[in-house]
Amino acid sequence: MDLPVMLRESLELQILDQEPERAATTIGEGVAAHGAVVVASVLLEATAVALRRMVSITDEPLDLAELVSTLAIDGAIPDHRIELLSEILTAAAATAGGIRPSVDALLTRLGDQDLLFGSWLGLLTGLRVASLAIEVTESEILEDVLLAFELDV
Repeated sequence: MDLPVMLRESLELQILDQEPERAATTIGEGVAAHGAVVVASVLLEATAVALRRMVSITDEPLDLAELVSTLAIDGAIPDHRIELLSEILTAAAATAGGIRPSVDALLTRLGDQDLLFGSWLGLLTGLRVASLAIEVTESEILEDVLLAFELDV
């Protein structure tokens, strides 16, 4: 499965069709074909695209501690996943800013499962945060991210 196809299918299944199990299966197929590091890199890059789009429109940075605190209070992220989401969003934001952190280093610290889960959670969070910040639907930001990703690949 090609990476742009995997990204499109998994996001459409998750966001448009609201079928998270099928989205996870699609990501699993991508991991089987390309490996955890490659798939996590794609997910981080897609998150970076959403964050770059948000900042280019709003010209305002987000406070990471405030964001994850709000997500935890709202119940959008379990308390035991706050640190993981913080680390992934930091990596995606660095990528958005032009400094791509080593996904291999993230893998060493987090392991396969947390790297993939965190990258997926980070992407979904990044899409939601960007859509709220620029006042568009998640579907609209999704299309922007997928178009940009497909053009870059």
